[in-house]
Amino acid sequence: MRKTNVLSLLGILLICTACPYQSAVPVDEPNQPVKEEWLGKWKTDVNAKDFYEVTKLGDNIYQIVEHTYKVEGAIERKTYIAHTSAVGDMTFLNVKMTRQGASVVPNSDFLIFKIKSAEGKKITLLPVTENVREKFDNSAELRNFILENDKLSFFYEKETVYTKVD
Repeated sequence: MRKTNVLSLLGILLICTACPYQSAVPVDEPNQPVKEEWLGKWKTDVNAKDFYEVTKLGDNIYQIVEHTYKVEGAIERKTYIAHTSAVGDMTFLNVKMTRQGASVVPNSDFLIFKIKSAEGKKITLLPVTENVREKFDNSAELRNFILENDKLSFFYEKETVYTKVD
């Protein structure tokens, strides 16, 4: 029993120390079409049970359901909506937690990721660092901030590679 509690605490600490930047505003409004090749089942570890299911919610909106298998055998599901935004020649993924469907969780912020690469069955995401302290009133301010700071070595957290498995 004690081992399970320690493992749960370590998991919570790991999640809290690697959170991407959260913004009240997206990088831009949803205006880029959904890429059909991004729909399907994705994993960060192809041998693990945990996976992300990406579906099309609208012409410019993705729905992402995170399936996490817990130690007790239960499956936890978290639902997000997401859209892509262009900043110069870069593409960013704006992710927001929802309830089932597209009903946004009140007061939830956008998690911001740079799409480093998306080729074949692999997508590499770089979370904007949680160490960014600036808050923005509108998307134009956020885009300008990204353009000014993108080349700084500490602007992004460690990359995560997702592999399509279906």
